[in-house]
Amino acid sequence: MMQLILIDYPGASLAAVAGVQEMFSHTARLHKRDALAPITLTTVTAASLPKMQAEAVILPPAFGNAQYLTPPPAVIDWLRQRADDTIMASACAGAFYLAAAGLLDGHRVTTHWGLEQMLRDHAPKAEVDIGEILIREGRVITAGGLLSWVDLALELINQLCGPEIMREVGRHFVVDTGRREQRYYSAFTPPTQHGDGPIKQAQALIERTFTAPIRISELARTVALTERTFLRRFERATGHTPLAYVQHLRIQSAQRGLENTNAAIDQIAYAVGYENANAFRKLFKRHTGLSPSQYRQRLKR
Repeated sequence: MMQLILIDYPGASLAAVAGVQEMFSHTARLHKRDALAPITLTTVTAASLPKMQAEAVILPPAFGNAQYLTPPPAVIDWLRQRADDTIMASACAGAFYLAAAGLLDGHRVTTHWGLEQMLRDHAPKAEVDIGEILIREGRVITAGGLLSWVDLALELINQLCGPEIMREVGRHFVVDTGRREQRYYSAFTPPTQHGDGPIKQAQALIERTFTAPIRISELARTVALTERTFLRRFERATGHTPLAYVQHLRIQSAQRGLENTNAAIDQIAYAVGYENANAFRKLFKRHTGLSPSQYRQRLKR
């Protein structure tokens, strides 16, 4: 028998818990039909952690709360005890449980793009990559967005039951079983609570004028800093050089134009600050993983 455990922790998404249960319930029916090893998903709470071993433990996303930032100590101890021979799988905020148990250390992992810096703070020994929607490294599987429990469940079914069963489950639930990337959907959310007043002032100025050519000397002079000091403090406070910061703002503005208007791609490129449309296309794909036309086709309704 293959045994999986789903932890319905305080604040976990009800939709994710029910959805994972249904996907594995259907998987179990397919296994029974094909006379394969029985597969069982057991849902537990922080107050009812079982002693049994399992092939995989699943931490679903949270929804509308931040309780995942303070996991119950009993769950953390329980996870650590099973880490050596169990697949540890999380979606979205579920990664913070694995972080608290030290199970992300040394691994490349993902979470919701909006939780990137917070997970870096909670798991400083992990490599956080929010461009991916799902990352598997050894016995650790992490998935990104709030609905990435679908991707996570499919990956577990693929690993435990094989690709044919996984694709049949995908057809039943009418979901794409191909790999996606989270960077298609992420938004640029630069930090503003860093406490550096002049840099916050510079950020506000850049965000008002990002479609114009960037001049470091003028920015530094405006906030009364030397260029060298400005560049050092800007990157330390925001995690980006001023040029990269401007590029993120321009690409995000272009994404909104592609999603919400029928304007030509060259026109959108010019509107956000790029005179060379070909250079814009290359930069856009590097940031999002899609060409502007592919992005519009995927995201525009």
